[in-house]
Formats: sequence, C-alpha cells, structure tokens
Amino acid sequence: MSLQSPSANFASMSVLFGAAIWGVYWIPLRHLEEAGLSGAWPVALLNIAPVLLFAVWSFANWPKHRHHLGAALIIGLLTGLAFALYGVALIYTSVMRATLLYYLTPIWATLIGMYWLHEKATWQRWLAIVGGLGGLSILVSGGSAVALNIGDLFGLLSGIFWAVGASMIKRLPKVPLPTMAMFQSVSIVLGALGLGLFVGNQGMLTLDQMWTAVPISLAVSVFMIIPGAILLIWAQKFLSPGRVGLLMMSEVLVAAMTASYLLPGERMSLLEWVGALLIVGACLIEILFTPMEQAHPPNH
Repeated sequence: MSLQSPSANFASMSVLFGAAIWGVYWIPLRHLEEAGLSGAWPVALLNIAPVLLFAVWSFANWPKHRHHLGAALIIGLLTGLAFALYGVALIYTSVMRATLLYYLTPIWATLIGMYWLHEKATWQRWLAIVGGLGGLSILVSGGSAVALNIGDLFGLLSGIFWAVGASMIKRLPKVPLPTMAMFQSVSIVLGALGLGLFVGNQGMLTLDQMWTAVPISLAVSVFMIIPGAILLIWAQKFLSPGRVGLLMMSEVLVAAMTASYLLPGERMSLLEWVGALLIVGACLIEILFTPMEQAHPPNH
C-alpha cells in the first residue's frame, strides 16, 4: 500500500472515524454471547475473516514486505493483544467501564512518547494524565451495577498494550500496513482464545454455533474491523501516540450512547459518571488547546 503524506487534519479525522466505528463493536460480541458462544469465542470468530484478507494482501506484496517481517510481527502481536484484551473485556465487564479503562491509553502513550520518541509533553497532556488517573480511581471505587471483575483488568491492560504498539508504529513508519494488520488479526484470534482459557470459561464450539457466527462475522469484518484497522494503523504513521489516543476518544461517545440505550442494566452510577467525565474532560482539554501537530510522512 502506498502511503501518501496527509494533512494533520485528514490524519486526525481518519483516527476519529476509525475509532467511532469501534464504538459499536460490543453489539456483535454480546449478540454472539447471547447466542451461546461462551468465553472469548465471539472475539476470535469475528476476527478470522480479517486474518484471511490481510494475509492475501500481504503475500501479494511479499517481495516488498518480507524485509519488515520482524517489526511487523512485534507490532502486530502488541496491537492484536490489545484488541483481544479489549474485546474480552467488553464481554466480561460493562461496556462503558471496559471502554473508559481502555481509554486511559493517552496516559501510557504520553509517557512512552516522552521516553522512547523523545517527545515533549505539554501541560495539557499532564492535565490529561492527572485527570485520567483521578477518573480511574473513582471509576473502580465501587457503586456500579456490574461488580469489578477480570474484565476490568483486561480493559486496563488493553490500553497499555495499545500504547506500546502505537509507539512502535510511529517509530517504525516504513513497516507495511498489510503485514502489520495480518499479524494483528492473528494475534487477536489467538490472544482471545488464550484469554478465554486463562479465565476458565472457554467451552467447546459446536458446528451450529459456528454457522451462526459466520454471517455476523463477515458483516462485522467488512464494515467495521477491516476499515477500522486500516484507518487506525495508517493514520498512526503520521501522528504522535498521545494525540492518537486522545482522538480515539470518539469511541467513548458512540459506546456511551449505544450502551445506555440498549443495555439499561449497565447504566452507570453518578460516581462512575464523575470518573468518566474526568477521563474524557481532561483529554478533551488537550485536544482543544494543544496546537495541531503537523503530519509527518514516513522516511523512505
């Protein structure tokens, strides 16, 4: 895939749109769970089709991509495990808690960017860190209709793994997108199955259940997973990890609106909303008041 140098605004809008797509990712996951697919099977099955598509794309360009195989593998493993953790978190804990815990990503991304990419953190990003940690402490302090469980830990870890992977994408911009996406998809499938075994709620999949998942998996892959993965991986080659993490907050808005309407049993308490507003509000301050960075093309 040929990467053109976009404007900062276009790259940022790609992240906003790509992340917003993931705001409804929980819907097919919960649907498959209600259809009888236990454990992390829904996450694994929804990501099999992208494995095949990105593998064909990658091998079609193998002579150009094989020199970046090692870096693509590491990036794919990290970002894929992040998505696997996030997907499983959406099954085991409430949609909003999983989403908000993942979106502490700007904290980890900013710290990694400072240490590894030698970026300077603005006071707005430090405010985002303070607000995010404060919101985290309130969010997990109790008072929710859904008790804290292993899904909350997975949600928190997913943001950390994504921040590390995003930093590597920015640091190694010449690694081809199709190969990264292929390894990412494989990592999601295997990571989800591994997490299901770790939790101990991974039953065997029947043939009927698999056929139930096929049409849903194809639709979600074509309209959500594949476009979202392409947009996010591509745009991160031009924007800092901290900026990407903050722009991806569009998913929170979509997840909040859909979950509050479709899952009345998971409505958050007043205290949890305070924590959520701290996380979202502090990050919005950084977006609104930090001068827009320039989009930098990969070095060739």
